[in-house]
Amino acid sequence: MRSDLDLAACAKENIQHKVGTNLRMFINRLHTDFPPHWHNDVEIIWPKEAPYKVVCSNQTYDVEIDDILLICPAVLHEIFSPTPGSRIYIQADFSGIISLKEIDKAFRLMSPALHIKKKTCPPEIYSKVCDYLNKIMELYFGSAPPIRLRDGEKDDENVVLFSELPLYGELEIYSILLEFIAFCCKNISTFRESDSVSVSSAYKNTISLSNVCSYISEHFAENISLESIATYAGFSKYHFERIFSEYAGMTFYQYLQQMRINYAQTLLSNPELSITDISFQAGFASCTAFTRAFKKSTGYPPSQFRMLNEAKHPLTANPYFAKT
Repeated sequence: MRSDLDLAACAKENIQHKVGTNLRMFINRLHTDFPPHWHNDVEIIWPKEAPYKVVCSNQTYDVEIDDILLICPAVLHEIFSPTPGSRIYIQADFSGIISLKEIDKAFRLMSPALHIKKKTCPPEIYSKVCDYLNKIMELYFGSAPPIRLRDGEKDDENVVLFSELPLYGELEIYSILLEFIAFCCKNISTFRESDSVSVSSAYKNTISLSNVCSYISEHFAENISLESIATYAGFSKYHFERIFSEYAGMTFYQYLQQMRINYAQTLLSNPELSITDISFQAGFASCTAFTRAFKKSTGYPPSQFRMLNEAKHPLTANPYFAKT
């Protein structure tokens, strides 16, 4: 699924953060599509009046009203707006925190995105997730009431964007975001199993699928196989392959490859690493296999993806993309 814009228009989004911070939050009321793009920020989308369709690394998410979608950093994604209506956006640069091993592990576990569905999420867990986001909104927007624009008036976030947070407000917001991410990872099996009623209860009593994904996130660069993971989970290869596909929405090897590609995207931001070095560090058997898989997933060969990052091309097709 692609927008009318050619994939060649895909670029890194230069996010214009709130003054003096690495954060940006806004209410998008535009009825428009966002062409393929990527950025270093975590992106949280929370539709309040209209749904979205989001494609992340070739996976499609139908994000309904009050659903929450967390898109991991450096993930190529495209957003479609079927109908008008407001959606809340939170963007936060985690590049300075990614050195924390558990943050990196968390993003690999959730990658390419985590979809929290209101209809199927247990109410107490959904309420807790919303509490985190509401606290962030209060800190970011302050006590000022939300501005409702008149019909036909251009949406403008400049007043909020160029106002300052209270002292240590950014630190408070990041602490809440860290709690939010930790809570999501601890409950990731709930979010992903809510739509998969066929996952056996016997499996849940043996080892949770989230623990399997956590194991993969720590060992994806190694030579692991379906057979070894099935043995780790305590099931036959064929039974594990079926329940894992139901849980993750893709096969084990697709999941493993996507995790390697997402890690490679992060490594490509380091100009001192060659494409060959990156291919082996990410767990690919050869540079050729890496290049083929990377281009299939992102639409770009690794070298071109790296050039886009270094050049920092802006997306000028949408007014919400910052200009250089």
